[in-house]
Amino acid sequence: MSVRAFKTANELQDIIVEQARTLHGPWPSGMTMFVFDDAYGWSASISRPISEADNFYRTRTLDLIGTLKVRYDLDAPRL
Repeated sequence: MSVRAFKTANELQDIIVEQARTLHGPWPSGMTMFVFDDAYGWSASISRPISEADNFYRTRTLDLIGTLKVRYDLDAPRL
């Protein structure tokens, strides 16, 4: 059984942005992200891209989020 580290939504957002910056360069101006609890643990939503470059960055960041979901759980109240 693998144990995933618990992170708050803000911590997850910081991790995602930091890794995206490392891999793909500066976070695009005007691009926003929201990390939230869902029926499968957690997910993140990224605003629509303004340019083709933003679309590339967004797509790669969504791929990154998929890999991070395996390593981290959202530290949120469970009902």
